[in-house]
Amino acid sequence: MNFSINRGLPLISILWCLALMAALAAAYFKGVDALALLPYAGVAVAPALIGLLLWPFSRREWVQMLVIFSWIALAIVACFAIAFVPMAILFLCAPAAAALFEREKVVEAMVFSAIFAAGVFYFGQAGYAPKPIANADQASWGELAGIMATIAFMVGAMYFSASKRTVGRLIGENNTKQEGSLRFAEAYPGAVLQFDADGNLVMATETARSLFGIDETEYAGINLGSLSLDESQEHNLVAAFERMRETGEHTSVSIDVPEQFQAGMASSLPFMEFTLVPQIDGSIFGYTSDCSRTGNKVMNLTDAQASAKKEFDEKTLFFAGVSHELRTPLNAIIGFSDMMRSRLFGPLPGKYAEYADLIHDSGQHMLDLVGDVLDMSKVEANKYELTYCEFDAADVVRSSMKMVRPSADAAELVLDADIEADTDLIVEADRRAVRQILLNLLSNAIKFTPKGGRVTTYASMHGDRLELAVEDTGTGMTASDIESIGIPFKQAANANLVKDRGTGLGLSLVKNLTRLHGGDFSVTSHPGVGTTVTVSLPLRKPDDLN
Repeated sequence: MNFSINRGLPLISILWCLALMAALAAAYFKGVDALALLPYAGVAVAPALIGLLLWPFSRREWVQMLVIFSWIALAIVACFAIAFVPMAILFLCAPAAAALFEREKVVEAMVFSAIFAAGVFYFGQAGYAPKPIANADQASWGELAGIMATIAFMVGAMYFSASKRTVGRLIGENNTKQEGSLRFAEAYPGAVLQFDADGNLVMATETARSLFGIDETEYAGINLGSLSLDESQEHNLVAAFERMRETGEHTSVSIDVPEQFQAGMASSLPFMEFTLVPQIDGSIFGYTSDCSRTGNKVMNLTDAQASAKKEFDEKTLFFAGVSHELRTPLNAIIGFSDMMRSRLFGPLPGKYAEYADLIHDSGQHMLDLVGDVLDMSKVEANKYELTYCEFDAADVVRSSMKMVRPSADAAELVLDADIEADTDLIVEADRRAVRQILLNLLSNAIKFTPKGGRVTTYASMHGDRLELAVEDTGTGMTASDIESIGIPFKQAANANLVKDRGTGLGLSLVKNLTRLHGGDFSVTSHPGVGTTVTVSLPLRKPDDLN
């Protein structure tokens, strides 16, 4: 029995009774004898009482017909007891009550009401009807009560009839949606589960039952935390459910396929994505989709990353080991060639003296290269550790210029310095690294500046930063050359214009050492005009490096 659809029957019956009571109260306050009106009120309330008593069975055909004819009978009695006009209005109550049932019942009620109303009118016109038995007060009250109650009854019947059709339409749409959802769920290739607002399972497709080991006939006690998954995955599902309830948006979580389901999957690495989708009524749908291909790709990328890291570490260790092993013999070569150049054990023939100079220069170049490679290996492997201390940057600038001055004099260049004199250039940094930055910048500028040119070093304070800049009047670089700065072993095109060989690591090492200090590195250059390289370092050790 559907009480919600037929709830209008008892409600309009109550409206009828309330209207009669209001009419009785109005008559009483006008001084009419209320006791004389009670028999008429008792007869008038009879159809409403029938509707209230038979409401639980209102879906049955005989109950509906009995309710309709009880209202027609009341209209007939009222017409004979009081008058046809205006009591014929009561014949409208039968189709109004029928509107709460099926649409066909309205037509039947209208036909029966019309037939009986016509019969009552014919009998009255033909003189066969009995004389009215109500006195003037009873007739006046009956007319007032009949009109009031009929209007209230019809308005209530129309309202509840419209509500019944709306509810029926919504229920039909909801049933259609549920049927469509079930059909889609069964056709969906993955597993589909439905949970109520509390997370308890109410529906599972065949695939879902097979996947999670759910009994088709027993869903009681099954929720997201009791599916056939290991403890960690159940925890992830419950956490995703709570997150979905907080945000109101669908939530996805990755899970591994249980062993009992792996045999039915073609993927060798079974992974699933479990998606929870909230519904308007508070229920939740859970969908699983096979993401094994994505899992395989992630695994392959992870393996490739691990392999690349291993190769990089091995390369770094190789460079560091080879560089370290090469330094000992190179130092010996440079030392012995230097003894030969200084004629420590006597004069040498001309050619041998020239060869000694070449051996010394080549050995020194090789030692510089090994040092740069070792430092770059440490930087790339994040093994280069900075040793912070406070020092005067002006002293480092002057000492660095002294170290490169012989090279500048040999190249017939003017080596100059512009150091801010009004302020102490006290900085907290790695003194050796700052010197290496300056030496690399100065050596690079000297190498690419033609005879008669100028190399100038600038040092100044700008707010809370120390700025070091090396400016030359050399060959300069193109925009593409500037973009390639920082790539190890990559040299600019103008490297072919000078006779001194380079390692391609100088500016790259400068850039990395600057980055380790939390500083900034910039290059301004124009072909044929010159190059300015600026390094900006914080005066104090950054907090994130403490």
